[in-house]
Amino acid sequence: MSASRRILQTAFWVVATGIIVTAVMAGSARDKEDPSQAPLSPEVRVDPDATVHWGPRTIPFPRFATRESREAYMALINSDVNADQPADPKLYPAWAARHVENLFAREKAMALKLYPVDEQDGKVGGVDAATYTPKTMPAKNRDKVMLEFEVDSTAIAVAALAQVKVIALHYGLNPSAEPHRELLAAYRELLKTYKPRNIAMFGTSGGCSLLQTTLAWLPEQKLPFPAAAGLLTCGGAADGGDTWTLNDGVDPIQSVYLFPARPPRRPMDLSVPRKPGEPPRTPLEGDIPKGYPPTYLLAGTRDMSLSEIVMLHRKLRNAGVVADLNVFEGMWHGFDDDTETPESREALTDLAHFLGAHLGPA
Repeated sequence: MSASRRILQTAFWVVATGIIVTAVMAGSARDKEDPSQAPLSPEVRVDPDATVHWGPRTIPFPRFATRESREAYMALINSDVNADQPADPKLYPAWAARHVENLFAREKAMALKLYPVDEQDGKVGGVDAATYTPKTMPAKNRDKVMLEFEVDSTAIAVAALAQVKVIALHYGLNPSAEPHRELLAAYRELLKTYKPRNIAMFGTSGGCSLLQTTLAWLPEQKLPFPAAAGLLTCGGAADGGDTWTLNDGVDPIQSVYLFPARPPRRPMDLSVPRKPGEPPRTPLEGDIPKGYPPTYLLAGTRDMSLSEIVMLHRKLRNAGVVADLNVFEGMWHGFDDDTETPESREALTDLAHFLGAHLGPA
């Protein structure tokens, strides 16, 4: 190699090294910033065939997902984008509350058509609740019960599929510790009638996070664990992981890109110790206590909370808990709430069988 060529090559690597070092330093500086303040992609647009155009990315709907799920996905997209979203962030919370209430009502009505059950409204432990009893229930299941959190449609489906009574607890949302106390009040009430081995619990999204953090809190409350648990797509940005960013734009429920007026979700500061006597603040905070029940976990590949469920699964497995992780191709946050799709039926059938298998013996 000639001397001049060696000089040019050396100069190239000096410059290249300088660029790399500068980039790493810049990246480290950015890592210390609040990710919620990062600039948003200019636009998310979804074609009628469910192809997502997200900035420079084009993301077709998965060919292995069913036609029914594609239609359900587009129904959510159209509802999210074209449902008169407010431009003013101050008006967003009220709009979002109505939006979710209407969505849950539609999903409940459809579930009742597909899975006929007897419904009775009342209170459990002083907390509003709806009890769903299957039309046909074997004698062996009459002393068993399941407690569900947040979404009535899944409670209805599981009651019919498992042939077990399911109580959907309509807990409050604020302050943060109050739902845990409501769950404990309902659980204490059930323990007056049912043995712990005949009680199962499951929850979706916020209900999933509420359930897991309450389960981890049970030993401090001197309460026994139920027989089994179902953690369906726990929702929360504090421990979001990769998919909290990577799936923002394709998840029709949680994406900031589809809700321009939604306030940014800032990660919780977990460096601040939680107050004595309070439950864990996120599903991944704290240790998994001894005796934690067998658990069914669910998420979809388009779910912004997928990473959280994957990490929680590993945490449970590492603690020696029987943990069954189920991830569905192309599905989004809370996809199982829409009981019309084959993916929802498959997931809820699996959940019903898992929970039922761990209940009892009578």
